[in-house]
Amino acid sequence: MFGWSRTRGLAWVLFYATSFQLAFLKPYVVLIPGERANLFSGLLCALSLGATCLVARKEAVDKKSPALLISLVLATLIILSGVLSSTPGSSSARGFVLLASGLGGFWGARVLLNSESRQKTFVWIGLILLTGILFISLISYLKGGSVYRPLDSNPHPWATRILLLGFAPLVLWFGQSGRLAQIAAGFLIGLGYLILFRSRLKTAVLIPPILYFLAAFFGGLRLRYLLALFIPLLLIITYFFFHLPSRKMGKEAEPVYYRLENYGFSWSIAVRHPVLGIGLRAPRGEFLNDYEIKYPYVTREKFADSVKGIRTSDNIFLTFMADLGFPFLLLYSFSMIVLLIRLVRRVVAPPSASFLPPLSLLLPISAGLLYFQVYDGLLFPQISWFFHILLGLIPPAPGSSPPAPPS
Repeated sequence: MFGWSRTRGLAWVLFYATSFQLAFLKPYVVLIPGERANLFSGLLCALSLGATCLVARKEAVDKKSPALLISLVLATLIILSGVLSSTPGSSSARGFVLLASGLGGFWGARVLLNSESRQKTFVWIGLILLTGILFISLISYLKGGSVYRPLDSNPHPWATRILLLGFAPLVLWFGQSGRLAQIAAGFLIGLGYLILFRSRLKTAVLIPPILYFLAAFFGGLRLRYLLALFIPLLLIITYFFFHLPSRKMGKEAEPVYYRLENYGFSWSIAVRHPVLGIGLRAPRGEFLNDYEIKYPYVTREKFADSVKGIRTSDNIFLTFMADLGFPFLLLYSFSMIVLLIRLVRRVVAPPSASFLPPLSLLLPISAGLLYFQVYDGLLFPQISWFFHILLGLIPPAPGSSPPAPPS
């Protein structure tokens, strides 16, 4: 049996090893040929979650915590949805990855990052991860013209990782750091936006200015900074959209018609399978038989081809509704709202004894939520892990003891 110090050490090693693997997706191992779910990363997340449970058992915990009960209910719904799906193997694999990365990140933050010294260490790790991603992306762009290829096969998870890991320089920017640390943080933030600009992703370019104004709204930026950068940002965004290819902007472009049509299509699936959904990434073609296309600029045949290839709603909340059912969507959304309300209250009235500035959490969490409106980010473990770590760093309600993760 491991001693207490070895157990905690193992938990820390697994937590940070998983974070490094998910930041760079190296190494990447295919455990089941033909299965698209990233089971290797999901397995690392599950091992980290297991080690976190061992640590939590040694500490004073509240086994009746609402967060613990909600985690168990959400896990049960995902498992049942996968088993009862028309594709139980693939849907269960997706569910496993979603559960392991979400619970592993959230409870890892709650249990392993529950002190100022541990949070400082994680901020430095976050700075290292973000710097590494930006450096590799810059070198890749200079050599081959692609900013994301060495780090991900899909540009959206790559861009979301940059936005989520932006919490680390934001801690330096909004915290009690020295002038030099703030300059370094500003450099990283600026370099990150420059690299996102070269990705030619509309959402990735639009979200940082939205966060900029959100920070100004909550008093995180002085008025002179807001006025100084308003015109440059406006010119950058105008230039970006003016030079986008028409295939990305037209009303018949797949990202446009597919996402808009899925509001109605996902609802039509959910009302037919309201409790457990149809299973993650289960085929959706059969549900087109009785569905009337509403978007006027796409044919049924073209939309059917997109449905066959994508199998999600390109919106994580619509995907949860159709694939996992209304109970999961409502419970997960309710939990998210409670955490966000708690965080916003701390932004409005920041506690004096907190190491993490509340805005350094609110801005990247908001970035993730905005990005999840145009793709299924939480189905990627490299996104779900870091997003739920940020949620786990939101302090519990005053007077509550640290809860235990599910064992």
